[in-house]
Amino acid sequence: MMNQKELKEKMETIKNRGFFPSLRKGDTGIGYTFESEMGLQETNIAIPDIGGRFEIKTTRKKSANLITLFTFNKAVWKVSQKDVIDRFGYKDEKGRPALYNTVFNNQNNSSNLSIGIDRIKNTISLYETDTCLAEWDLFVLVGKFSTKLSRVLLVIAESEMRENREHFFYNEAYLLLEPETRKFIEAFERSLVGIDIRMHLKENGAVRNHGTGFRCREYDLKNLYQKVVRIL
Repeated sequence: MMNQKELKEKMETIKNRGFFPSLRKGDTGIGYTFESEMGLQETNIAIPDIGGRFEIKTTRKKSANLITLFTFNKAVWKVSQKDVIDRFGYKDEKGRPALYNTVFNNQNNSSNLSIGIDRIKNTISLYETDTCLAEWDLFVLVGKFSTKLSRVLLVIAESEMRENREHFFYNEAYLLLEPETRKFIEAFERSLVGIDIRMHLKENGAVRNHGTGFRCREYDLKNLYQKVVRIL
């Protein structure tokens, strides 16, 4: 547990040490290495003088990687999920009918799916042409987001390969506070947050849905909060 001043000092020390070799291969190396250098055993950090526990999110500078903010799938489908897979899916590497696709507003999609935003009804909908496949209440989504990621420590690092091993320079960080409803809704309109469909049919024909996710690029998290405090 550390206060904001101690957190800033700790991160300044890490920054001044320069590049760190990744302690784990793959996408998760950036977070694992940072948390190891911070001496953390969990994926969040307690900062009591500014509100409690913070979720840690790490990202490579200029990365287009997406993170899942939360999942919500209960009672939203207007068309059966099996029909959606049959109509818009494909055969995955295991030969199963499947549909794994992230849909953003005003962007071309391989499955011809699109997002509809209704400011009057306060809904986000998944469409194929004029057919509504699923519909979410915007305020329910905002509540899910605010609960899951109410406080975030966002750490941004430069990345480079040295002798076939990725290295990280943790030189930028923000505290993200007070998720804001208006910014969250605008993020859908600006194609910053998308709907991630993740489901396939099992051998017995039943649907296996991993939870419809709501995703954004890690760097764009800053656009969803009312208060952004730069600490590094």
